[in-house]
Amino acid sequence: MYSQRLDADDSVADTEWKGKLYSWKSLLMCAVPLIAFGLGTWQVQRLKWKLALLDEVNDRMHRRPIAFPLRVTQNEIDQNEYRRVIVHGVFDHANEMFVGPRSLEGEPGYIVVTPLVREDGSRILISRGWIRRDLKDPKTRPLSQPADPLTIVAFVRRATAKNIFTPEPSPENNEWFNIDLEIMSKHAHTQQVLLDVIQPDSAATSIRSAKCGIPIGVPFQVDIRNNHLQYLITWYTLAAITSGMLFYTLRKPESAIEKIRRLRSKAGRII
Repeated sequence: MYSQRLDADDSVADTEWKGKLYSWKSLLMCAVPLIAFGLGTWQVQRLKWKLALLDEVNDRMHRRPIAFPLRVTQNEIDQNEYRRVIVHGVFDHANEMFVGPRSLEGEPGYIVVTPLVREDGSRILISRGWIRRDLKDPKTRPLSQPADPLTIVAFVRRATAKNIFTPEPSPENNEWFNIDLEIMSKHAHTQQVLLDVIQPDSAATSIRSAKCGIPIGVPFQVDIRNNHLQYLITWYTLAAITSGMLFYTLRKPESAIEKIRRLRSKAGRII
């Protein structure tokens, strides 16, 4: 009689467990570790891609500078991004544009973008670098307004896309909150080409340039973020934790007979 009662209790418990195991809630719980594992595996692929990209960019950066063609296609820009190039021309200071505000080491300022008129009369945009906010007026920085032809070593760069929080520019007021290559090139009547002037190697030169209002160019280094290793660790850890939680939640409960046997065995060891 007692044994039949235990069997009946086990049958009810087994039915309840199976109902719990095959419920929609359990299926959704199973999806969490699977999705997390899939995202972790995706980040492994992204990490391999990013490391290959960084190697390629580093190789381009350290190649010998080449003469930048007078006419260039978007495909050539993509293939030579981060490549150092040499350009000749005269700055059109009358159409100088200021992107910002941007800070450098905590000091507010702007990025100066100036059209460059080349030998054949074609025009491109040059991101010359950062200046202090109090030197925005060109009259306060005459040394940054050369009138003679120049030879410039710069990076080929693609302008970064603006995010949803970036305000719309106001070209008529010379207010630019990001480098919008399409709008800026139309405003300055240039090709949709942007080159970044490289920062001097000497820190002393950069300091003198900042004081005189000469824009400080971009550092000669890769600025591509690579957080994929942290991401894959996060996703795989989440997959492992949720798998453990899932196993603990959906494990089959111990039957009454098995529980009694375990307790008797434990009591026998104690005696």
